[in-house]
Amino acid sequence: KKKININTASLVELQKLPRIGEKVGQRIIDFRKKNGRFRKVEEIMKVKGIGEKMFNRIKDLITVGEAPKKK
Repeated sequence: KKKININTASLVELQKLPRIGEKVGQRIIDFRKKNGRFRKVEEIMKVKGIGEKMFNRIKDLITVGEAPKKK
């Protein structure tokens, strides 16, 4: 099953994750806009509304994708 890239996913895609509703999905997008890309999946716990329990439910379903290559 294809993982959801939390750096590029739309609100609709984010809401496919268990327990991620419109509010939390929008917070993920806002966090990304403000702070730049997530470098590791654990950083999603910095988003309000996502604690360790929720992270453990979704960690195998999400990815941060390929890091931009450093020159």
